Parts: sequence; structure tokens; C-alpha cells
Amino acid sequence: MVNPHSALDKRAFLKDSVFGRLDDALLDEVIACARIERFTRPTLLNAAGTPLQTLRLVVCGHIEIVARRASGKEVSVSDIGPGAWATWLPCFIPSPLEHDFYCGADSCFIALAVSDVRRLCDEYPKLYPLVIADIGQRLRLLMEWTGQSVLVGPEQRMAKLIHILARDQKIGGNAGTLQVNQNRMAVLARCSRQSANSLLKKLEARGLIQLAYGRFDIPDLAQLSAFADQELSD
Repeated sequence: MVNPHSALDKRAFLKDSVFGRLDDALLDEVIACARIERFTRPTLLNAAGTPLQTLRLVVCGHIEIVARRASGKEVSVSDIGPGAWATWLPCFIPSPLEHDFYCGADSCFIALAVSDVRRLCDEYPKLYPLVIADIGQRLRLLMEWTGQSVLVGPEQRMAKLIHILARDQKIGGNAGTLQVNQNRMAVLARCSRQSANSLLKKLEARGLIQLAYGRFDIPDLAQLSAFADQELSD
């Protein structure tokens, strides 16, 4: 896990992103434009009704996209964790967003001005298919979560959420570490903290995850996926 207070090598993170998949000249331009943002406390990054001016790559922590009802009640729409961008669409659709963007405590981002992203895409048109693929991957994960999570029991639903988040954080291989705490899992799973804690402990007892501070170690992603996709009658 990255220490949000340590020095950060922008190239090391950006080379694995869409900007690192073309030539070195593009990567050098992106690095020159990019800045590091660090937040020790939860912070409103962008208010609803305000055009988003910054594209952020999450290094550690998370960005939460929140919808607010007329009554004032807030609902978490999406949670963007390490390795993901928040978010591409405002770079190409300049209309103000209808959601608030918040970051969690101890978060660190690599930030690019939306104007720079648009310019770079114009200069390097081959970026567009890469960006579209990145957007498409997140959309597929969202559809998988909303479509399949209603068909399984509570334990499997939590397992499905962990598996989807692991893929969203681009954990490679068949094992890895998911950087998310139990409070965030409760919010994303739309359940109480106590219920989330109980479900996570049951998954740990099955050997599917190992609980640690601010993260989950996943010893076998394939096994976790198989359990998450079991029929309710199982």
C-alpha cells in the first residue's frame, strides 16, 4: 500500500495507465502536466452542478460519487479505488455533473486538468479507443454487480462485491490484496457496518479472504468467484 505522505513516482503509476500504452513522448507530456494531490481528511472535490475540472488517478484511498435527494439524504452511487480514474466522461461531455465527488481520508491522486486531457486526446487520437475501453470495463463491472448480486445470498453477494472490486483495482494473477476498509464495504454493499463485518468474517472462515487493517488479502480469486456465482439453492 502506498503511503500517502511519501514521495511519489508519477511515471511508475502512469506507465500502467492508458497514457502509458502509446509512445514515450505522450507519457512524458502527461507526467509534465500531472500534479500530486494529497488529502488527510474527507474532502469535497467537486460539487454537483459544477463542471469537473480535474481527472484523477487514485493512487491510494478512494473517491466516492454521491447523489443527493431533495430531502437531503445522500446515496453513494460509485466508489472509485486505487488504479482507477475519476472520471473520464466530463473530459468529453462538458455539462455540469449532478453528483458530488468526495475523497476519503489519507487519499492520494495523480491529477490532470480536463483541458490537458482533451488536448492530449486531440494530439494523440489513438488514446480514444483506450479511454473507451477503460470506460467500458467499468460499465461491465457495474452491470455485473447490479445484475448478478440480486440473484445470490448475502455471503455470496459480499463475495461478488469483493471480486468485482479486485478486478476494478486490476489485481493481477489469482491472488492479491484489495485496498478497501470494512466501513467502505458496508457502504458499497448497502448494509450496516455490523452486517458487513459479520459477512466478511464468514468469508474469512471459509478461507476466501484474510482480513487486515484497511485491506483484504485474497488467496484465490478463482475460488472466490466460484463461491460468489453459486446458485441460491447451493
